[in-house]
Amino acid sequence: MLPLPAQGHLNQFLQLSHLISSYNIQVHYKWSAVHNRQVKLRAHGLNPMDNTKIHFLDFSMPPFLSPPPNPNSSNKCSAHLQPSIEASMHLCQPVSALSPTTKRMIIIHDPLIASVVWDATSIPNAEAYGFHCALLFPFSTTCGKPWEKLSHQQQKYLTSFHPCFTFEIMNFSAHQYEFAKTAVGDLYNTCR
Repeated sequence: MLPLPAQGHLNQFLQLSHLISSYNIQVHYKWSAVHNRQVKLRAHGLNPMDNTKIHFLDFSMPPFLSPPPNPNSSNKCSAHLQPSIEASMHLCQPVSALSPTTKRMIIIHDPLIASVVWDATSIPNAEAYGFHCALLFPFSTTCGKPWEKLSHQQQKYLTSFHPCFTFEIMNFSAHQYEFAKTAVGDLYNTCR
């Protein structure tokens, strides 16, 4: 499991991990030690004792700025998390390093960090799936295009989401979409 380092994504990946591990399938939840600790402490609706069935593996993260949230921002997106998300883009090597230790590896990742697992197609015993835990519709309407390449109608539609997403995050998402095309398939969280 490779979630986006934001609590709403971390928790949904943890819930999926619990579901998969309930079938006695080995699950590795990989992220930074800080994020792994955070998701365990903030898990919603899960028995913390079930976390023992999941192997939490800590990536080392490079130093990055971590500004506090701005409660007075006109944008309601967690823009302060962007440095953490950008720092996670260097994690390709640790993902491919797991490959020799297992007979078959399924990588479930957040499509917003698809570039981290882009090389999964070159690993003979691995398959990558994107797990969409956020609303799909706003991103599917843009087909992963950068802002400047969107039609006027698409820009107008997405501007209505401006209180939710910064333009930097929308462009970052569009860039990741190109890498998401290498996934074998997509999983959608349809739970409320």
